[in-house]
Amino acid sequence: MQQRDNLLELVKSVFRRKKQILWLCAIAGIGAVIISLFLPNYYQSTTTFYAASSDITKPGPVGPDLKERSLFGIEDDLEKIMTCASSMELVDFLIEKFDLYTHYDINPEGKKARFKVREALKGNMTLKKTKYEAIELSIEDKNPEIAASMVNAALDKINGIAQNLTKSTQAIQIANKKAASAEQQKSITLLSDSLQALSQRYGIYNVLAQSESIAESLTSVSGKLTLIEAKLTQLKSSGYAKRDTVFYLNAQQSGLVEQKTFLETMLTKFNQGSGKVSAVNRAMKTAIEQYSEDQERLKQLQAAYTSDSPMILILERGEVPIVKSRPKRSILVLGSILVTFIFAVIFAILIDAYKDVNWKEIVNAE
Repeated sequence: MQQRDNLLELVKSVFRRKKQILWLCAIAGIGAVIISLFLPNYYQSTTTFYAASSDITKPGPVGPDLKERSLFGIEDDLEKIMTCASSMELVDFLIEKFDLYTHYDINPEGKKARFKVREALKGNMTLKKTKYEAIELSIEDKNPEIAASMVNAALDKINGIAQNLTKSTQAIQIANKKAASAEQQKSITLLSDSLQALSQRYGIYNVLAQSESIAESLTSVSGKLTLIEAKLTQLKSSGYAKRDTVFYLNAQQSGLVEQKTFLETMLTKFNQGSGKVSAVNRAMKTAIEQYSEDQERLKQLQAAYTSDSPMILILERGEVPIVKSRPKRSILVLGSILVTFIFAVIFAILIDAYKDVNWKEIVNAE
């Protein structure tokens, strides 16, 4: 019951001063109307675009493992474009291109001129991601044509900033790849010199072919020597051997023995060097394959560097706005009236609540 009485007292306090409250609201409304009429109209132009996939700027895979590439970027690509769109490089570009010191009536010689013009431009720019993972960039200006020109110039500059960022990375990759290729060439030269020296030292120029050839020759000579020795033994044991025949067979035997000794020496030398030659051969083959693959990669990097791949995919460019974006005069007037009403009501209630307080005594109290 007491709470109800308190509420009634509050209502009474308001109604006792309803005329004053209404007058204050009327004055606030008229003042807001007058002020809003002097506020300039601003027009907003908006462009919508997607971040392109960074895959389109990368070289394709070398070999058969080809994968389908997406045109639309992932979260990292989106964040990169958002960073470029909110960079000071873009802000300073627009300031210079559209002479915003003059346009915003800011003295360029002022101590804080650069700060003021940047803040003025950023206050008129809006950058956000949509629920469909696109990017919206909006720019407001008193002149609708300038608003559209600025937002489209910003769109092209964002693409340029992102391209320069990508190309700087590609330039580093190209420089690193060239340096690596130079080292690979030195390595291949050293391996080639080592292979040549080993080949001359051990007389090995084709491990597989020479291995088969020496083995076949040694087998053939051993077989012939065994046959000759068997003939000699048989002739000597028969007692009917002619001197010329024995002499001829002895000569053949001596020749085959020397040939066998030579082949065995060659085989020993071959066995000593074949492992080393094979190892250098394998290393050189691997180095050449890697060098060829890296050269192909370098060509692809250079092609990507010189290409003009877009970093953004434009959905719609900024158009010249027809309808102003602000100020919302009706909302401004109604908001002013509402705020004035709320504060007037609170003031009326406070006056009645503390009307019995001796404020002079409180102020003068020690």
